[in-house]
Amino acid sequence: MKRIAILLLLSFTITTGFAQTHLKQHFEKDIISYTNAFNQKEWNKVTQMMYPRMFEMMSKEKMILVLEQMDNLGIKMTTDFRSIDKISQVVENGKEKYCKILYYGVINVKLSGLMSQGSALIQPQFEQEFGKKNVKYNESSNSFTIQAHRSMLAVADKKSDNWKYIDVNSPQAKGLKRLIPVRVQEQLNE
Repeated sequence: MKRIAILLLLSFTITTGFAQTHLKQHFEKDIISYTNAFNQKEWNKVTQMMYPRMFEMMSKEKMILVLEQMDNLGIKMTTDFRSIDKISQVVENGKEKYCKILYYGVINVKLSGLMSQGSALIQPQFEQEFGKKNVKYNESSNSFTIQAHRSMLAVADKKSDNWKYIDVNSPQAKGLKRLIPVRVQEQLNE
């Protein structure tokens, strides 16, 4: 009886580990695709990968306009995705499943045009968000290099592997916490 219990536990551990590895690989592929689309200013592709309920708070058209305005104001931002640090267990609630992804990337922000004189205003905001030691300013190129540990929330229908994403660090996502059940938020943060 003891052997059966050990075999069952071992089998469960191996299966869970394999599922986590598969999920991590899926998320890596999606985050690379997402950051590449963002870097190339393919805003339709970026918004297609976003959790659709985000557009209850801001329409897709307005979201694209905000992304385009950032570029027009002279803020050129790119992200070099490096690795996934950790993924949570998948939490199911209602018809959806959720997973929190902690990842590392290097963000480059180049200021030009209207924002070319704004580095003194932006630097304290970056330092507050990412930590002073993670933000470097290069005066000659008027750009910031940020070592960023970020998080995303992945959401999918329970019967699907078509995950949609919320960059929980973005200003547009701050109000989204009310779209995610409190019980799910608590479990994802364990």
